[in-house]
Amino acid sequence: MRKGFLNLLVLAAALAFLFASIPIASAHWTGNERRTVAQCEKLDSKGKVKACIRCVQKTPPHHYHPLNPKGQRCRPNNGKP
Repeated sequence: MRKGFLNLLVLAAALAFLFASIPIASAHWTGNERRTVAQCEKLDSKGKVKACIRCVQKTPPHHYHPLNPKGQRCRPNNGKP
């Protein structure tokens, strides 16, 4: 009886952790950000390609959001989109 209760408790804790972490893990990925030069080269606009490459090569590391308004596309890799 006690072993079954502990197994159920562990399972419930694991499921709670899994469901709690899904929004956190998926919150940052927007589907359009670029983090490497290879990803930048796939953009359709030459101007955005150049801006993206400049952005991802910055120190500290940055990523590029091509769909954001100009001036808000290059962002630091600080855990925020």
